[in-house]
Amino acid sequence: MSELATTATEHSTDGQGPSVWILEAGEDYEGGSVKGVYTDRDLAADDFLDLVRDLARYSTLDVDRSGEDPSTGDLYVHGGCDWIQLTRYSVTTRRQLR
Repeated sequence: MSELATTATEHSTDGQGPSVWILEAGEDYEGGSVKGVYTDRDLAADDFLDLVRDLARYSTLDVDRSGEDPSTGDLYVHGGCDWIQLTRYSVTTRRQLR
């Protein structure tokens, strides 16, 4: 666990402290599941785009909303009742707990 916190700290350049990016997908009103956890948004990009392509390819519904939160860099895609999101979460390290 300390290795993850160290790696996340190395990639954090915006002064917000260590963080991870969590990729999730699911359906409205039915919940979702974690598809991956990444130390860097760029590392998650390929998996995020693969999930978006699958949604567009296998769903009869078009993507109706998508975008990026300019303040956090979070990404989201919504099509019909399906959604995919890549969200940044802060990591709490042992140092912060003392």
